[in-house]
Amino acid sequence: MTSNARARRGAITRRRALRSTQVVAALAVAVLAAGCGSRVDETHMAARLSALGSAGRSGGSTGEPVGAASDLTNGRDPAASTAAAPVDGSGATSTSSPTGGTAGASGAGSSGHGGTAAAGQPAVTARSGSGDTVVVSAHAPGSAAAASAASNPPSAAAAGPVSTPGAAAKAPVVVGHIGDYSGVVGTVLKGGNVTAQIIARNVNDHGGLDGHPVQLVSADAGGDPARALSLVRDMVENKGAVAFVGNMWPLSGSGPRDYLEQHKIPVIGGDGSTAVWFQSPMYFPSAAAWPTVSFGAAKTLVDAGQKKIAVVYCVEVEPCKTWHDVAVAKAPGIGGQVVYDAQVSLAQPDFTAECIQAQRNGADGIMAGVDGPSIVRLARACAQQGYKPQFVTGSLAVIESIAKDPNLDGLMAPVGTFPHMADDLPGAKEYQQAIAHYAPTMASSPTTTTVWTAGALLIEAAKVHLPDKVTPAAFFPGLYAIKNNTLGGLVGPLSFSPDAPAGTVRCVFSIKVVGGRFTAPDGSKQQCL
Repeated sequence: MTSNARARRGAITRRRALRSTQVVAALAVAVLAAGCGSRVDETHMAARLSALGSAGRSGGSTGEPVGAASDLTNGRDPAASTAAAPVDGSGATSTSSPTGGTAGASGAGSSGHGGTAAAGQPAVTARSGSGDTVVVSAHAPGSAAAASAASNPPSAAAAGPVSTPGAAAKAPVVVGHIGDYSGVVGTVLKGGNVTAQIIARNVNDHGGLDGHPVQLVSADAGGDPARALSLVRDMVENKGAVAFVGNMWPLSGSGPRDYLEQHKIPVIGGDGSTAVWFQSPMYFPSAAAWPTVSFGAAKTLVDAGQKKIAVVYCVEVEPCKTWHDVAVAKAPGIGGQVVYDAQVSLAQPDFTAECIQAQRNGADGIMAGVDGPSIVRLARACAQQGYKPQFVTGSLAVIESIAKDPNLDGLMAPVGTFPHMADDLPGAKEYQQAIAHYAPTMASSPTTTTVWTAGALLIEAAKVHLPDKVTPAAFFPGLYAIKNNTLGGLVGPLSFSPDAPAGTVRCVFSIKVVGGRFTAPDGSKQQCL
């Protein structure tokens, strides 16, 4: 054997010995910590062993929340869930793609008192609902830690347990969140799941829910009621969810109704766009009812002087039919007239025929009950005919990108919760600060304010003392105590009772596109209809 070969073999032997020593040392730390009564998260150990080149098992491999984890499974079957490692009491973790691949992961580290960026709660890479990636982070924008996290996204193997100041005194509360973040309405709901994570982080950074850290478990129902039922059952029976918050499921929300009523599990806040929110005693809406938004759209046109109305509405979802029916029924009573109506598809590539017919029938305003991309195509088709009516849409159809289209300058929309650009209320200002702090790249919208308002409702419900072991029943006293409560002006008056489903919320806010951006012409002032 040559001297070079002997040297290489000696180096390999030394590296193996060092690696064995490191593995033994890591395992010794785990045994010592366990003997002292401290819990060492399997995920953290797996990351350490992985870094040393050894095999390890991730504590989040089953998708179960560990510590105060979030499991954004994005619509995969619960049985097949392989969510990346959960993290801390912040309620955030990595996002898994619908195909099962990990799209991003939480960072490692532990925070000291005050949750400083240097100590660092983990960043979380999450899909906002239609492919956009948003980093949910506890680092303040512009900080060195934030810049480092953005330029060096951590891998799943680096995830580890992180403490949250002031939110670990009591047992954690597992809360579910489900949305239709893929499929036909996925585009208009983007950001809802990310906002749910932000709520969990913000709650935990301020002491938890009556002292209980929140674990957020989130998933995508894809607009399928049967899938929503499967996800709800999995979250309750396998992941320990005791309530749901901010569910954005206009297509799938009716699927779990019987199960939720049978097990008496509350859905605290959400889109409020379908009838089930006002029929089931387990659904507690936190936004104006969709008929109210629809009536607000008709009134917006009439108040602006456009009294001859064309109604264009989609065939795919229940709220679109409501949009049409309310306009036809209510417009005459406020001085308006529906002169043309047309049912269309959200997949329709061109709306020239509808524009021509609306113009021929003398419509000076169009109520567009379609999603954001469709209203862009509608406005373009009308402009190509030299027809420029006043466009009005509503709430969840509003996404930030449509404001950039010059054909939609002047677009108006009533929305069911406070305007997403407003900061003239304490709760709205807190929302703006939370977005800037945790997810500065996320685009705000009526969807994100709806989920945020649901978080405010959850906090309000928890003001009636939660027991040491929180069950679904623990939320009902606080919910039933809510009477004519606007959550600080974030929504119209809410009232709940054990004797009947929720009443209709009849107040809306106004937003308008001016100069390529959404504005709030009346601030956070509500109009009650």
